[in-house]
Amino acid sequence: MAQLEPPDRSSDALASAALTEREHRVLVRLLKNLKEKLGDDLLAVWLYGSRARGEANLEETDPDRRSDVDLMVIVDSGRDASSVSWEIMPLAEAAADAEGDSPVWYSLRVYDAEWLRDRREIRSFFFQEVDRDKIVLHGSALE
Repeated sequence: MAQLEPPDRSSDALASAALTEREHRVLVRLLKNLKEKLGDDLLAVWLYGSRARGEANLEETDPDRRSDVDLMVIVDSGRDASSVSWEIMPLAEAAADAEGDSPVWYSLRVYDAEWLRDRREIRSFFFQEVDRDKIVLHGSALE
C-alpha cells in the first residue's frame, strides 16, 4: 500500500484547525476514502466543534477530557443517510488505525441534503453552531 505523504498544512482547509499531525493524516486518508466510496453522492464534509474553532487542547491525554474530532458528512438526498453512516464507519476506523490513532476519537454524523435544509429552515441551534464554526473539508457550505 502506498504511503500518504505528510500533508502541507499551510495550504489546506485544515491549517487553522486544532489537530495533531496524526489526526490531520487520519482526516486526509478518510476524505480520500469517502470520495472513493460515495463519489458524486458525497456533497460535503465539515469539521466542526472545538477542533474547527481551534480551541481543543492538543496536549490533553486524559480520555475523559480529550476533545473528539467532529465530522459532518452530507450526502445527496437520494441516499439513505442512516445506511451511509453504517457504510462509512469502517472507513473512519480503518483511517485511524492506519495512522496509529484510536477510532474512538472520530465522531461522524451523516445527514442528507434535504434533512440539512429542514434543520436550517427551523433554525436548529445545533446547525447554527455548526454553520458558524465549520471548516469545509470537501464540497461546499451548502448554503
